[in-house]
Amino acid sequence: KVGDPDHLELPYAQAMNIGLAFAEAPKRALIIGLGGGSIPMFLHKHYPKMQIDVVDIDPEVVTVAKQFFGFYEDEFLKAHVEDGRKFIERCKKPYDMILLDAYGKDSIPRSLVTREFFQAVRRALSPRGVLVGNVWSRDSNPLYDSVVRTYQDVFAELYIFDVRSSGNKIFIALPYQLKVRSGDLARKAGEISKQKGFRFDLGDAVKYGYQYATERVISDPVLTDDRDAPKIIRPPAS
Repeated sequence: KVGDPDHLELPYAQAMNIGLAFAEAPKRALIIGLGGGSIPMFLHKHYPKMQIDVVDIDPEVVTVAKQFFGFYEDEFLKAHVEDGRKFIERCKKPYDMILLDAYGKDSIPRSLVTREFFQAVRRALSPRGVLVGNVWSRDSNPLYDSVVRTYQDVFAELYIFDVRSSGNKIFIALPYQLKVRSGDLARKAGEISKQKGFRFDLGDAVKYGYQYATERVISDPVLTDDRDAPKIIRPPAS
């Protein structure tokens, strides 16, 4: 819906805002993957003083987002045409939230899914920061369990949320220990929705999808830069 930053059409885009329930008054956010710009524009609408950096490796994506989807830059919202990993590795001032939205249904950039990458992400987070990742489920991602294991290897806590009517799963990773129950998190998320005037109930997204990912997937390897993994992860032929 061009010109309506309040509108998030896709269920996964709505669910990525669950990260707000873990963040304490976020002042700085980084988004890897621009697309049409709906997620950064939504955050900018409801957190107008939050500094938001968006990184996309493809300059044409930024051009199209501005020309056709109403994305714009201002004092608090900036777009950067660059490799997302290099941007994070160069980070000097930490972010309160980092959102990874660069995985396609049938393609995952290898450089954005390894232990070394997530270690750089953790360094780029503030001590109470939160990482939000949009990850495709086992149905289309044969390395799903290794992705889970890699997140667990680097971060102190991992929550996974199923997304209604979608093959997406939203990963919430924390660099510190925090066990929060589904009901408490849903109440907090619902309060944020009401306070900010969201058109959807964030608490409902928590209730539907909440999983506290305590178990290690021992049989699946951690993904690393030097492991022989494909640059593009595709589902096996049926």
